[in-house]
Amino acid sequence: MKTAQHEVRMVETPVPVPAEGEVVVRMTSSALCGTDMHILDESPLNPGMLPAGAPGLPMGHEAVGIVVAIGAGVRNLHEGQRVVASCLTACGRCPQCLEGQLSACSGGGSLLFGCQANYFRVPFADVGAAPIPDGLSDEQVLFAGDIMSTGLGAIERAELKFGDSVVVFGQGPVGLCATAGARARGAGLVIAVESVPERAEMARRLGANVVIDPTVGDPVSAILELTGPIGADIAVEAVGLQQTMDLATRVVRRGGTVSSVGVYGGLPGVMLPAGPSSFYHRKIVFTLCPSGAARLQQLMRLVEFGGLDLTPLITHRMPLSQAPEAYELFRSRKALKIVLLPDTADAISAGRKG
Repeated sequence: MKTAQHEVRMVETPVPVPAEGEVVVRMTSSALCGTDMHILDESPLNPGMLPAGAPGLPMGHEAVGIVVAIGAGVRNLHEGQRVVASCLTACGRCPQCLEGQLSACSGGGSLLFGCQANYFRVPFADVGAAPIPDGLSDEQVLFAGDIMSTGLGAIERAELKFGDSVVVFGQGPVGLCATAGARARGAGLVIAVESVPERAEMARRLGANVVIDPTVGDPVSAILELTGPIGADIAVEAVGLQQTMDLATRVVRRGGTVSSVGVYGGLPGVMLPAGPSSFYHRKIVFTLCPSGAARLQQLMRLVEFGGLDLTPLITHRMPLSQAPEAYELFRSRKALKIVLLPDTADAISAGRKG
């Protein structure tokens, strides 16, 4: 599946051949992500990203599948393995990678493209893909490569301590993962901020003690009534709007942390408010998705042994051939996570039911 600006369409392309360091994976499950919508709606396509004559940008960066071909130099993977891939590729050799900052790779790393297809390539495969333990299903680990890592990463970068109060602005898929991560990491009071009833209910299911509807009354007053006037220890901004960044800085206590993982698509920048309730005496961190094979293995252990279950986020399963319809459904905000499956009888039936 590929996109031109504002348009999703299915096209036939040859099965990819792995270059050095790459593997080719036969997709068994692939999910739509909010970043896909940013690419589709807001990010002008850079011609330099596309091969000559390409009809569009291959979509998808959140997937699992089975390795079917191995490029020269790949050491850690073999044909027939089930694998999950990181949404950000990394060379593993540049200064940033050697410091463990794989999502900041300067040696050729980028967003993984093309996973909403029957076959996709994983560059730097030894660094960016990990085998799936036999006891785990595709859906249990599908989000490890992106939203699970991003949402939990927001909590990790905030350096949450046992009993800390946490406010999570936005209960889309990443925000819900942050809510689940705060609970799993030992937070005390967890406050979710969300206006969509279905997402608010999911936030409660994943560990929020309270959900505040920002469209009803003043959310800052409501939060400070719960935390006390000092404010929350941590606020997670998982929406990517100036408004939610402003709110996050207003509800965090002095010495607290604002952790932003929202994608500020379409905005020229983000302004930090000045004044008593501002970034002064507060730590603000902006991060993307922590990536790499070691990270994937860490998250899969959390699923396998730590009881973290994010499969309730999946609201729809559809065959790959219905991807354009899936994008329209996703745009309507009537779905949390849509999983695309290869075109089999089961997948087609799931799509009709969804």
